[in-house]
Amino acid sequence: MALKKIKIIDLGMVDYNEGISYQKKIHNTIADNANVILLEHDKVITIGTKGNENDVLVSASQLKKEGFSVIKSDRGGQVTVHNKGQLVCYIVMPISNYDLKPIDFIRKIESLIINLLKNFDISSYIIKGKTGVWVKSDNIEKKIAAIGVRISNGISMHGFALNINNNLSDFDFIVPCGIQGSLVTSVQKESKKVVKLNDLKLILQAELENNFDCEVIND
Repeated sequence: MALKKIKIIDLGMVDYNEGISYQKKIHNTIADNANVILLEHDKVITIGTKGNENDVLVSASQLKKEGFSVIKSDRGGQVTVHNKGQLVCYIVMPISNYDLKPIDFIRKIESLIINLLKNFDISSYIIKGKTGVWVKSDNIEKKIAAIGVRISNGISMHGFALNINNNLSDFDFIVPCGIQGSLVTSVQKESKKVVKLNDLKLILQAELENNFDCEVIND
C-alpha cells in the first residue's frame, strides 16, 4: 500500500492575515493528501476561540507603539504571540484519511514536537490540562510550543508555533495561553546553541514522515 503524502509549502515571512487566507484556500481545495504550510509571522497577538481579551495585558495604543496587531482567530486555544524567529506550522489534513480522530491528531502533533526537540538534546513533555509542549529549565516549567487547531468538514486547520530563536520578551504583553505566571522559552535558549530556522525545517520534515507514517514532498 502506497504511503500517504504530505506536501510542504514554505512561505517564509508572511503577514498573519495573508497566511490565514492562503491556508483557507488550501483547506477548500484539498483532496486526499495533506499540506503543511511553514511560515513566520511578524509581531502579532492572536486570540483563539477559548481566549480572553483580558489576557492581553497592555492597551491597544501601547501595542501599536510596540508594533503589534491583535487578531481574533478561529483556532482552538487562548492567547499567544507570533514573531520573527518562531516557526509556525499549519497542518491542513483530512484526518480520517490518515486514520486519525481529532484527539489522535493532537497527540500526533505533540509527539512530533517532542521528537523534533530531541534532535537538539531538549527533553520536553505535555502537561495534563495545559495545551502545548513544555520543558523544565532551571527547575521551572516553561512552554516552548503552542498548539491550537480547528477541524472543519473533517479537515484540520492551524497547528502549532514553536519558539526557535525569537524575542521571548514579546510574550510579556500577554498571559500565554491563559495561564497566569506561565513562562516561555525557545529551542535556542534551551540548547544554548545558535539554531537556524532552515536547519530545523529539514529535521521537521523527517519527523513528519516518522510521526504521520507518510512521504513528505516539497512544493
